[in-house]
Amino acid sequence: MAGIEPTGVSSASVPAGSRSVRVPVGPWDFGRPVEGQRVRHTAQVIALFGSAIFVAAGLVFLVQPMIAKALLPTFGGTPQVWTAAMVFFQAALLLGYGYAHFITNRLGPRGGALVHVALLALPLLALPIAIRGTNLVDGSPPALAVVVILALSVGAPYLVVSATSPLLQRWFSTAGHASSEDPYFLYAAGNAGSLLGLLAYPLVFEPRLAVRDQALLWSAGYVVVAVLVGGAAVVAARRVGEPVRPDGATILNRAAPDVQRQVRWIVRAFVPSSLLLGVTTHLQTDIAAVPLLWAIPLAIYLLTFVLAFARRPVLAPATAARILPVLAVAVLLTFLYPTLLPTPLTMAVHYGSFFVTAMLAHGQLAADRPDPTHLTRFYLLLAVGGVLGGIFNAILAPVLFDQVLEYPLVLVAALLLRPGWSAADRRGTIRDLIVALAIYLGALVTVVALQLLDPGVVPGTSIVAVLAIACLIVAGRPVRFGFALAALMAITFVGGRPPVFADRTFFGVHRVAEQDARHVYLSGATIHGAQLTSVDGGRTPLAYYHASGPAGQVFEMLKGLPDRVRDVGLIGLGAGSLAAYGVGGQTFTFFEIDPVVIRIAIDPALFTFVRDSAAEVRLVEGDGRLRIAEAPDASFDVIVLDAFSSDAVPAHLVTREAFELYVRKLRPGGLILANVTNTYLDVRAVVAGGGRAAGLVGLARDDSDLSAAPAGWKEASSWIVLARTSDDLGALTADPRWVPLDRIDRTVVWTDDFSDILSVLRR
Repeated sequence: MAGIEPTGVSSASVPAGSRSVRVPVGPWDFGRPVEGQRVRHTAQVIALFGSAIFVAAGLVFLVQPMIAKALLPTFGGTPQVWTAAMVFFQAALLLGYGYAHFITNRLGPRGGALVHVALLALPLLALPIAIRGTNLVDGSPPALAVVVILALSVGAPYLVVSATSPLLQRWFSTAGHASSEDPYFLYAAGNAGSLLGLLAYPLVFEPRLAVRDQALLWSAGYVVVAVLVGGAAVVAARRVGEPVRPDGATILNRAAPDVQRQVRWIVRAFVPSSLLLGVTTHLQTDIAAVPLLWAIPLAIYLLTFVLAFARRPVLAPATAARILPVLAVAVLLTFLYPTLLPTPLTMAVHYGSFFVTAMLAHGQLAADRPDPTHLTRFYLLLAVGGVLGGIFNAILAPVLFDQVLEYPLVLVAALLLRPGWSAADRRGTIRDLIVALAIYLGALVTVVALQLLDPGVVPGTSIVAVLAIACLIVAGRPVRFGFALAALMAITFVGGRPPVFADRTFFGVHRVAEQDARHVYLSGATIHGAQLTSVDGGRTPLAYYHASGPAGQVFEMLKGLPDRVRDVGLIGLGAGSLAAYGVGGQTFTFFEIDPVVIRIAIDPALFTFVRDSAAEVRLVEGDGRLRIAEAPDASFDVIVLDAFSSDAVPAHLVTREAFELYVRKLRPGGLILANVTNTYLDVRAVVAGGGRAAGLVGLARDDSDLSAAPAGWKEASSWIVLARTSDDLGALTADPRWVPLDRIDRTVVWTDDFSDILSVLRR
């Protein structure tokens, strides 16, 4: 037993069938079962320890999307809130596991149990959980601010609860139970609880409960955990002793783990942790920063732990290693052709690849689990790998890369770490690199040659796709296949014409590309503005803002009302396209949370809409809802909602309370114009519902007619216009293209305390 060992009187053998006798063995022990005894109430013991671990793990993962969602409005609804939050949760988990390792080794199971029960009582003073400390981080880097706020809001109870699983497994390993020899099955039970808690949030709690009610329910669960852990501590203190090793028990590797083995644990934990965040960022950037899209990959991550550490693993590491190359090629093809498959199938490719990769890494960890005396160290090092994965994605990657490159890079690392690193593989590494370099150069030359002949990119990517599929021929050689696929991924991310501008911030990935005499601003895969580079056409708004589209029609109508429209407030800047509709005597105030977006819009080498606007243009940095709230009531004649992170709409901008705020800031006769264009979500239903809940009437127009503009000048778009009365909508009421909101198929009302992504997900 690690830590303080029992001293004093040793156990004595008793005949089989004799009554239970407990012999004191030291100051930290009430006695242990002597040889030949069986612990009574074995089912109850497993139920107690299993229930405590199950409920505690459920709370650990229930609170993550709950508290992160509550924090979203403070940071403009950006998907990076979840990435930064995951770093905090992983770091807190590491501290919890470190604490469990420390007290177990220093105090022994009984002493550690007494300390842990005492610490469980302290966070009761901080319940219920709530967002705290937002005023303490003004001016701080956003990622750091997220971590600090979460530490103040939920740090204490999360830290104590997160230590429950390794502690109770260690206590159980000394309880003298027939299963104490290999207590890792309780880890699977804990991850099952984590999985249930995580999925319960978007599927059960979020659609039915307000945030404050969720916090109260979580606090009640914390009290239940404290009671269960207290009961387990009593059992651990009374039954502490060396594990009983019945015939047929699993014999683990009992050698003390050396440095090389411990490094393998960290690396195998790092890969799925980093991929978890990489897949999440890649997919939610174009859909929405909502708990459901956080929960799916995290649920897969937890499920692989459950399956890998089960007594009968479902997918052996060797099998996962054979499947992974096929899925990795499929992922590469989705990079090449983002719209090739329906959205659910594209998501399935990424999630399937992540599942198999995590099963491979976690299966290898389960097969290499140590003797229970090293259990807390094992979990501590897994947490170290998890934290390093989070730090790499949340902190290092945005600084190192101007695209989401961490995802394909770590996927390649997983391919290189597949089983198969034989001596022959190592001797052939130079040849593998040469093969990969030849594939890269061949593909690059082919792509460049075809682009010179035809500017279209499809022929070039087709060649890369064929080469990617051909790579499967060498899938049996992990090193060669990994390097070859890395070379082809480099083509997809580096090949082709470089962007005019590229940068990455906490709030998203920004690129300005030159296409057919236009500068096109892209956030993720979504166009956020475009402008002709020719001098004579440089002031023409393009894409969603074309004059023949809904937004252009509204602003052209307002140009005829110069006395009515003096001040326009716009949440979201993009390329500044709407500034082109400003006229003399008007003031356009843009509220933009990302300073890089402001830099793009005011750089005349990229876009000139802001510079050339006939109106006075003011740029205010900060979250649009928070900043517009600081303006005096009745400050604006028009408010425009056009804030995106790629195709994702910050949910806090379209709640009932948000629209009530906008109404207060509108002058009599004012309008609210909302861009509800979205591939994945029915944002129109949310905006219509929020506007009607705030007492507004409105019209909606879907515009997919691109014949009114040259090719590439216009994008299909959907907009809603809201007002206090129908008369305020002016000539739009007579236009049949504008549909009254009461004729929309459905409306959904979100509030600051309640939103449900499933209700507006496009089928």
